[in-house]
Amino acid sequence: MNRTRLVGYFRKYWRSEIGLLGTVMDALLFPGEILYSACRCMRRSAYEKNVMRSYRLEVPVVSVGNIAVGGTGKTPFSRWVFEHLLKMGFVPGLVSGALAQDEHELHEIWNTDGIFIIHKTKKKGADLAIERGANFVVVDDGFQHFRLKRDVDVVMVAAEHLRFVRCFPRGCLREPFYALTRADMVIVSRKTCNRSTAQKMVKKVEKYISSEKIGQVHFKFASWTDIAGNKVDAPCGRNLIVTSIAEPEEMITMVKSLTTDEPEALIYTDHYEFKRSDIEHIKNNSKGSNIIITEKDAIKLRAFTTILDNVFVLELDMKWENGEQRMIELLKKQERQVQ
Repeated sequence: MNRTRLVGYFRKYWRSEIGLLGTVMDALLFPGEILYSACRCMRRSAYEKNVMRSYRLEVPVVSVGNIAVGGTGKTPFSRWVFEHLLKMGFVPGLVSGALAQDEHELHEIWNTDGIFIIHKTKKKGADLAIERGANFVVVDDGFQHFRLKRDVDVVMVAAEHLRFVRCFPRGCLREPFYALTRADMVIVSRKTCNRSTAQKMVKKVEKYISSEKIGQVHFKFASWTDIAGNKVDAPCGRNLIVTSIAEPEEMITMVKSLTTDEPEALIYTDHYEFKRSDIEHIKNNSKGSNIIITEKDAIKLRAFTTILDNVFVLELDMKWENGEQRMIELLKKQERQVQ
């Protein structure tokens, strides 16, 4: 079984979609969950007791993280934070991990003159951002990175994860929900679920953090573009979804709601490096269908525009539903460190 199939199988398992076999896997993976949770707790305790050293920077640091394995909207929310800091007069620098090359390139497209650093170590990446002139550091996916101290910890929680309660490997959670007690702000995001489901997630989060520290955002359809970023009309006819994002199920659901055709899908693992053989496979499977991808997928597929045609990029827009002013106030409180 190749890695793509294995990851897809685990996604189905985490969503309780494999029946009796899931019960067997629950029993087999339970020791793994206990071991993972114990190692995670020991690591966090080592930083809290100064057995392992944490570093505080001379500039404010805000982290946008999560407690799940992807799919919560960290990257577009980090974009909002970055752009709002620009409006406030800061010179922000955004730091991404070594595996986040796609997200890094997206940020460079969204804000061409910004300071964006990709580094395997968040602390060293932050130092590089400061060397380049940043007076405020934004860390993408930093909630579990205890080596770098933060002034503001924002945690994204997807409303679509309402049923998820177990940690890796038996579930998609990096940490249980009680970890939200460490957050300064929790943002409940939604893509395809309704506001009623989002409110249920808010109620769940309220068990761990006060209601005034909870915001809500909706990542909704914005437009269709071609792979070069030009606005185009909606695709007509048969559609083939090609994607390498953390939770392709949400994209499939969204495309179904936006088009009249039942789409087929070719799913690759998150951060997948497309090869020419993959592109030939996609071309052969499309059979004249529209190829629908995300902005993140477009980063890597732009290198193959001479082979792939009729490509449509699904762009999303982030809309605040609650808590925007609270988030702005948290950022404003950090102005004193810069002045």
